[in-house]
Amino acid sequence: MKDMAAEAEGLGNIFRHMWLLRAVAEAAGVDLDREMKAGRLNGLDYARMVTSCRGAGCSKSCALWISSRREEGPAVPDFCPSADLFKRLMP
Repeated sequence: MKDMAAEAEGLGNIFRHMWLLRAVAEAAGVDLDREMKAGRLNGLDYARMVTSCRGAGCSKSCALWISSRREEGPAVPDFCPSADLFKRLMP
C-alpha cells in the first residue's frame, strides 16, 4: 500500500504557503475570496495555487519580497508559480 504522507514530505507547510499566497494576492491587489465568489477563480484553481506554492521552493524569497515591499502599486514577484494567474486577476 502506498504511503501518501511520504509523498507530501517535499511540500512545504500548507499554512505557511496559504499565508504567503494571500500576502502576494494582497500585494497584487487581488481579493481571492471576491474572485471566487465572482466565479473568476474556482476551488480547484485555488488548491492548485497553494500546491504550486508549496512545491516551488521559493518561500524564503517570497517572504523577503513581501517584507521588503513598499506600497508601490499592485505587483507580483516574477518567481511566483501563480504569477500569470495573479496578473490575469489584477485590477
